[in-house]
Amino acid sequence: MARRVSKLLSVLVFPAVISVLAPPANSQGSIQSWLDEASPLITPREREVFLGLANEADRQSFIQRFWQVRDPYPETPRNEARERWQERLQEARRRWSDPQDDRARVFLVSGEPSSVFQTGCAGVSVEIWDFEPRFQTKYRTIFIFTGDEGGPARLWHAGGAPDLATAAAGPCAGEPRFQEAALWLRLAGRAGYDTIVKRALSPPKPKEWVSSFRPAASPASLGRSALPARLDVAFPGRLGEGLVRVLVAPDEAMAPLSGAPGELIVTGRILRGDETIDSFRYRFDALPTAGGVGAWPLAFERRLRPGRYKLEVQLDAKALGDLFVGERELAVPDPEAPSPATPESTPSPSTVPAVSSAPAAAVSPEVQRLFAEADASLAAPRPGLHIVASGSKLLAGVQRFEARVDLAAGAAETEQIERVAFSLDGRSVLTRNRPPYVAQLDLGRAPRPHRLAVAGLNRAGEVLASDELALNGGAQRFAVRLIEPRPGASYQRSLRAQVKVEAPEDRNVERVELYVGDSRMATLYQPPFVQPLALPKEATTGYIRAVAYLADGTSAEDLVLLNAPAAVEKLDVRLVELYTNVVDAAGKPVDGLGTGELQIFEDGVRQSVRRVERVEDAPLRLVTLIDNSASMQPRLEAAREAGLQFLRRTLRPRDEAAVITFNRAPRVAVGLTSDLTALEEGLSELVAEEETSLYDSLIFSLYYLGGATGQRAVLLLSDGLDRTSGFRFEDALECARRAGIAVYTIGISLPRDSAAQRLARLAAETGGRSFFLEGTGELGRAYEEIERDLRSRYRISYQSSNTRPSEAFRAVRVQVARPGLEARTISGYYP
Repeated sequence: MARRVSKLLSVLVFPAVISVLAPPANSQGSIQSWLDEASPLITPREREVFLGLANEADRQSFIQRFWQVRDPYPETPRNEARERWQERLQEARRRWSDPQDDRARVFLVSGEPSSVFQTGCAGVSVEIWDFEPRFQTKYRTIFIFTGDEGGPARLWHAGGAPDLATAAAGPCAGEPRFQEAALWLRLAGRAGYDTIVKRALSPPKPKEWVSSFRPAASPASLGRSALPARLDVAFPGRLGEGLVRVLVAPDEAMAPLSGAPGELIVTGRILRGDETIDSFRYRFDALPTAGGVGAWPLAFERRLRPGRYKLEVQLDAKALGDLFVGERELAVPDPEAPSPATPESTPSPSTVPAVSSAPAAAVSPEVQRLFAEADASLAAPRPGLHIVASGSKLLAGVQRFEARVDLAAGAAETEQIERVAFSLDGRSVLTRNRPPYVAQLDLGRAPRPHRLAVAGLNRAGEVLASDELALNGGAQRFAVRLIEPRPGASYQRSLRAQVKVEAPEDRNVERVELYVGDSRMATLYQPPFVQPLALPKEATTGYIRAVAYLADGTSAEDLVLLNAPAAVEKLDVRLVELYTNVVDAAGKPVDGLGTGELQIFEDGVRQSVRRVERVEDAPLRLVTLIDNSASMQPRLEAAREAGLQFLRRTLRPRDEAAVITFNRAPRVAVGLTSDLTALEEGLSELVAEEETSLYDSLIFSLYYLGGATGQRAVLLLSDGLDRTSGFRFEDALECARRAGIAVYTIGISLPRDSAAQRLARLAAETGGRSFFLEGTGELGRAYEEIERDLRSRYRISYQSSNTRPSEAFRAVRVQVARPGLEARTISGYYP
């Protein structure tokens, strides 16, 4: 019974008093009223930055960005997260007029309960909200509220009135839900109860974005001369797509400055009434110089739903000492709205909004011609194609994938997809000739990285649309792909660069830079990462390069050759890096080794060492993987303190660590961060419960750290045997080999049997170490050894001489020329 209750039931309380039900102070919305509305969602750092903003325009830009980073589907014009929150706010205000009612907070964060149960058997009004397991909710969850009939309800506190245990044995003996709640509370204990409460009512933190937030627009600087310019808009896509192109064109007299004017910053926002619904910032380092254009237009694109808006734009040309501030009304076309123009005089939909009788954007014919080539793909209706995969992060075994076609209305029959070809890791696997375009693919026993690609073909075999998906790429994967321009296509005067960015979990892309050849042309600070570019010369050759950056300076890039054959031969030069520890007979690190004293053997063949360097200060990326199953209850406090002391000693400003706990399943308590306060809070929330799924959790941790750069390590601490994992030890070992991540294992009170031998093997084959302790008193020493290990490594680089196109595991061995020294590194790698 105890196991069943702890597995299926969580009873949660929250003591905070909030005022989210209070209506806004005025129609404009005050600072405090918005903070009250967002209080269950906003983080302390977000609140701090918001309160520090100087004017209403900046606050509106902040609010728009606040919701943008929480948007579950940012590629669509709607923001479902904001809409859902507003709907819940209105419903909460309708149900509970008293702003002190705790039911409002629970409703806002958790939504509608599966069922509600009320009783007065305990002498006071008790209301129980029951949430059954659903998407992203693993266990059944119950909230208990108490209060006077008709008054505001309060979340019940452990140890408070009424005494649930006494009531369950007495007047509430006939209420099964009441008895079950009281039993769980007794089994969980007060400390565990309070921790689960805090965890349950803490909404997911958004990706880090505040550090890179910049106000969208600022007042015109005093003493700056006015830049003569005009602000135009166009609608280059098909009606209803909501694509808006904004063009800032300085006066004709400024044309001679084209080429290298210095940094040009464009900022602005889009308002619907008094609400900022979009904000933007762009940087341009060069001006379009394509022939035939009198004034140089700076162009960028936004997507909006059909309707009326106000556009505000500021161009800051500091190198010229000039500033332009402009605004205009904006009407985004609605394909279903009747056009005011007569059929004989209906202009092109690329310039006139169908929802408005206002004058069209007078974009010059020269500018239209300049971007005509870039807009060719927008004008021609073409189908889309995207891969639908399982919602699971780790994929193994036989998995179902579907390629869904977005039909192109009005397209010719020859421009419709008739079959879809699937390929896995560059190898064709099957082609489906009719919908549904479904593939059942065997990904192998253990999760490993794969690249799935689909191509939609017409009856002539031409590729009309395609999509790619990285499988098991790692939570820290950071990759960039140029969707447009396409290899093999021809571009003469302009193109529309489209960049797809895969960012690590919990991190935001700070900016994307676009280069034409070696010249940086534009910098985009927010999605969509799409930019029309004018090419400097007709029929030019060269390349387009996209570089994306995270806030910490980490970058990823992609490059496409212009007007080159589609199939360009790529030279694969594999440089292998080994993080290696060299110790003497006493286990102490050895300094001062060079290339002549270290020998590398790959599959028994000696390799030529390129470089050997000490990496004491190289950034660390660590995961502390802590067992918090029920058997860890008496050891949990010591494990928590030892882990915290290790992080305090080890982490330096450029290092990052994550806390992942596991029992029956892994849970990311704290994502990768250098914030010791956040790590301390995550460690303080440990609760011992459930059984042990060690191998599943280790594989998840390797995936979570996958894609991170620098020194990477997983520190595994456990006191039990694996009893509930779906994956086996061999699967965990293969994942560790493929990941190339050092695993340090700490076993507490483990018998020296096969389980301990497996942990030792995991550590040995990944370049880590294993520690087997009789009790928690030795944890400090083990962590000190790990810290010394991580800070005394060599990075050895060599170019593999093996050029065979094989995916087999390659065994690696490092030997030291000096006698009495031992080298520890990974046992090998998968190419």
